[in-house]
Amino acid sequence: MNIGVLFEIWRTKSFTILFLAGFLTSVARWFEVFLFSVIAWKITGNASIAALLIMLRLLGVAATGVTFSFAGAFVVKKKVVLGASLICSLSSLIVFVYSQTGQNINVFLLGLLSTVSGALWSIDFSFRRPMLADTLPEDLISAGVSLDVLSSHATRILGPLFGGIFLTYFDLNAGVFFLFLLYALSVFLVSTQKEDALTTNTNSYTQSLLKVIGQTRDDVNLLSVISLTFVFNIFALPFIALISLLIIEKFNPTEFYIGMFTSLEGIGALLGGAAITIITIKRKLISFISFLAIILLSIFLSASSNSIFVYLLSILIFGMATACYSALQSTIIYVNSVPDLRSSTFSLLTIAIGCGALGSLNIYLMSDFFTTEEISNIMAIEGLLVGLIFIIIALVRFPMHKFL
Repeated sequence: MNIGVLFEIWRTKSFTILFLAGFLTSVARWFEVFLFSVIAWKITGNASIAALLIMLRLLGVAATGVTFSFAGAFVVKKKVVLGASLICSLSSLIVFVYSQTGQNINVFLLGLLSTVSGALWSIDFSFRRPMLADTLPEDLISAGVSLDVLSSHATRILGPLFGGIFLTYFDLNAGVFFLFLLYALSVFLVSTQKEDALTTNTNSYTQSLLKVIGQTRDDVNLLSVISLTFVFNIFALPFIALISLLIIEKFNPTEFYIGMFTSLEGIGALLGGAAITIITIKRKLISFISFLAIILLSIFLSASSNSIFVYLLSILIFGMATACYSALQSTIIYVNSVPDLRSSTFSLLTIAIGCGALGSLNIYLMSDFFTTEEISNIMAIEGLLVGLIFIIIALVRFPMHKFL
């Protein structure tokens, strides 16, 4: 990719507006993950509560994914994105107003906000990103999607940094109001866009779902990406909630440094996202598999190390590999899906993402028996083993050259 291509993408006004809308909600998402995890840990003294909040968030992702795997081809994308952002905005505002009556924001309310935010996460992935890709000519779609993925990883820096600042200088109530502002701005941006045309579809909801499943089953790229997404989201994604807790348990820095060190994962993601945007990868599927292996190995290394430098390097590598993994995931799904089934296929993918709730449940159940360090190591080993089993099964079904 060259600079001229980037300018050509940015000159597309609709792309820029939808990009900014997603950027704002992504900042809100990672701000929540950090802030809610640390606050819940302080309230309860139990690291498993952070995993429980991630589980609720991912249940929201899965529930929305199931719904739109059936109905994705029958709805107007703008209305779905606008409605979800509006609900998140109003939910944050209601909780903030409640806090101003003298009541404390408790773990239940944090769980409620996490679940609602998870639903928006799924919708953002399944509808806003295809909307954004649809604004570009075919030769710019891959670069545009990679830029959007890159921005979401950049917010993994901003979210924890803002979280550290709010914990240092403000309180949880101010953080919830900040969430309201972010979601409200996203609502405004999406509302300025023209409504997309509803695709003519003569199939029933069940027929539409069966088409999506059939397409996925018969395509090695789609099947591999969706299957390995289960592995990532069950055994790797919940680790993000443990990054700040591992730092606290291992090195016990101040709150500001907790936010700064946690944001290193986002810095790695930004670097990885920039690299994957600039460098053209031809063998996308085998690269996707390789990045997942690197992610799981970096989790094991970070949890096993007692050196702050090795730990931070591992977190940096984790972020870089996750960014490359995510960009390839979205590109492979978009390119290999039938146009009319893209939103439904992305929704099917979000079911796999939402199954990360099982990973959070896994952490929750292990928390009574193992330390955060041991839990992280167990997750990494489980992920490597399950991923290897899938690769063996896939190689039996599809010839090796299909992966290259």
